[in-house]
Amino acid sequence: MLRVVRLTVFFLILITATIHIVLAYPAGLLGFYIAAAGFFLLAIVYVNPTQRFNRDHVVLVLRVWTIATLVLWFILGDRSLIAFLDKVVELFIIGLLWVEQRLA
Repeated sequence: MLRVVRLTVFFLILITATIHIVLAYPAGLLGFYIAAAGFFLLAIVYVNPTQRFNRDHVVLVLRVWTIATLVLWFILGDRSLIAFLDKVVELFIIGLLWVEQRLA
């Protein structure tokens, strides 16, 4: 079960990173590129934790990064359908990270 949760989190991270890239590209929005880069880097470290970046630290940073993007969207974000779908994906990431810590 833990493996399924981790795999799902990984794919959700890739989905939200891709959405940020797609939204950033036409307008050249630097903040979206930064968010996407952060999600892509966290996805890499999430599936391949090291001794320096152990799983607990990666999960904490991923949770904070995801919450930060949610908060910034509430303050500055566009209220489009794709934005709402992305926020649902991010809420699932946060929820599944909680489930992962309970299962581990």
